[in-house]
Amino acid sequence: MSSGEKYSTSSGFRSGQAQDHGAETLQEILSVFREAFEMDVAFISEFVEDQQVLRIIEGDSETFGVEEGTSLPLEGSICQRIIDGRVPNAIPDTRADERVKDLDITRAANIGSYVGFPLRLSDGRLYGTLCCASHSPDPWLRERDLRLVRDLAGKATERLESAGML
Repeated sequence: MSSGEKYSTSSGFRSGQAQDHGAETLQEILSVFREAFEMDVAFISEFVEDQQVLRIIEGDSETFGVEEGTSLPLEGSICQRIIDGRVPNAIPDTRADERVKDLDITRAANIGSYVGFPLRLSDGRLYGTLCCASHSPDPWLRERDLRLVRDLAGKATERLESAGML
C-alpha cells in the first residue's frame, strides 16, 4: 500500500512486563494458526470506533503493506463482513468472491484467501478478530477447518484478558 492510501499506523498496547509475556504467547498462537493453514500472515486486530487496528502480526506482513499498529477502515474490511455474517469465516478465493473481491483491502494487499474469527471477551463484548491471509487462493479451505480457529480465538481472548492487554 502506498503512503497516500487511507491506512495509518498508531501505537500498540500499554507497556509493561505482563503485556510482553502476553504478546509472546499471542505471537505463538498466531504462528500455530498461520502454519496450520499454510498462510502468509496471521494477526489479531482490535476494533476501535470505526477502525480495525492490527495489534499483533506474525508472518510476512510487509508484502500485505501492513505492520503492527496499522489502522484500517472497519467498514471496508473483510473482518467486518465476517462479524456481520455477510461472508463466511473462511474465504478460499477472495478474488473470485463477489462479496469481497472489490474491497480496497483485497486489491491493495493482494489477498487471495482469508480466514477470520471474532474475539469475544468473557463479558460478551467484541474485541476484534483473529485472522489469517495468503496471497494465493486456497481451494481446500472450508468452513469445517474452523474448529482450530475457534479454539485459537478462545486462547487468544483468554491471553488478552489475563495479560491486561485490553
